[in-house]
Formats: sequence, C-alpha cells, structure tokens
Amino acid sequence: MRALAVRHVLVEHLGLIEPVLKLMGLEVDYLDTSQGERLTRPLEDYSLVVFLGGYMGAYEEGLYPFLSYEFKLMEKSLAMGIPTIGICLGAQMLARVLGAKVYRGERGKEIGWMEVYKVGYHEYFQDFPERLKVFQWHGDTFDLPQNALRVYASEKYENQAFVYKKAVGLQFHIEVDKDMVKKWVELYKDELDTEGINREKILEDAVPDHKLLIDSLLKKLLNL
Repeated sequence: MRALAVRHVLVEHLGLIEPVLKLMGLEVDYLDTSQGERLTRPLEDYSLVVFLGGYMGAYEEGLYPFLSYEFKLMEKSLAMGIPTIGICLGAQMLARVLGAKVYRGERGKEIGWMEVYKVGYHEYFQDFPERLKVFQWHGDTFDLPQNALRVYASEKYENQAFVYKKAVGLQFHIEVDKDMVKKWVELYKDELDTEGINREKILEDAVPDHKLLIDSLLKKLLNL
C-alpha cells in the first residue's frame, strides 16, 4: 500500500500523519507540484491521496498554474474512489472540485490554537471528541459542497470538517507538531505581525498529540 502527499510548501508536510501511515504499512511518496513535479506512478497505485496546505488560494490557479494540475489529480482520485484527504488549502480545493464556492472569509483569519466542535456524525470521526483543540492558519473559507456532510464547525467558520463519500476535508491542521508550528511561525512571521498576532503566545500554547485520532480516521477511511 502507498500514500501520496501533494505538497505546496516544504514545511507544510504530513507531520504526525506520516509515522501513523508507516506503522500501518503504507509507503509515503511526496509530490511537490509547486516545484514542477508531476506524478510518474499511476494514480491507481495509491491507497490514499492527501492534498496538504499552503498560502495559495484555491481560486488562484492563474497565479499558481500547478493548482490546475492538482485539480485534475483530485478529480481523478475522487472518480476512482481512492480515499482522499484535503487539509486547509487541500480542503478548500476539495470543496471547489465538488462544486462549492471558495472565498475570503468575511470574519477574518483564524490563526493559532483554537477549538472546533462537532455538528454532525460520521463514522470516520467516531472516536473524535465533541470539542477538539486544533491548529488553524487560514483566511479563506468555503461553502459546504452538495451532498457533503459537515462534521465540525468553529465560532467563526461553520465548515471545518466535512465528508463526501471517501473524501475528507479538514480546514484545520490535525497533522502539526511543535516543530512544525515553530517553523511556520518563523516562515510566516510577517503575516503574524500584520495580523497583530503574538508569536510567542502560539509557541507557548500546549500542543495536543492527535496521533490516536489520526490513526482512527485513517483506519476507517482505508477500511483497515
């Protein structure tokens, strides 16, 4: 079994998801589309495809042409019934491929450790708590795709996690660990300064370990 991770920024990788996948016996391949890479292995060789986060907008393929290539990959993955996960930008891309609108959030950005809460039930999230502390870093949001089930919402934005058949969209970051957060804070420090967000507060906040939740989600999604 193999998993494909479509990555937009080197520091925005699979994080906690990668060791969980490897413990399940999956080999992991990264596809850095922003660096010009294209898939050389047939998509059907993969048991899971994960589209990761990035600073791009899901509506900015004019600025970032590699997004157009990714949309085609995602469409093919969905059509073939390959379990697919979209995280942050990846979730927005998934929503768009499913026909929903993606746009700038009118209530401002969500950046830092925040709480989301369950608003729907799906077996993929059976072991997830009613309220979950997650890491957020986004300014865009999206409408819920038709025939998708909303599972989590936040105080600012109602679409934080959704399920569509064998696809899961996560607006929040369940994959980050302390080291990833530290690198993001350094890389995107200008944005934090512009938003008036205290960098030290983000770094000092307790980092929850979501590996058990990731394990549960993946096992259900992959039917293991």
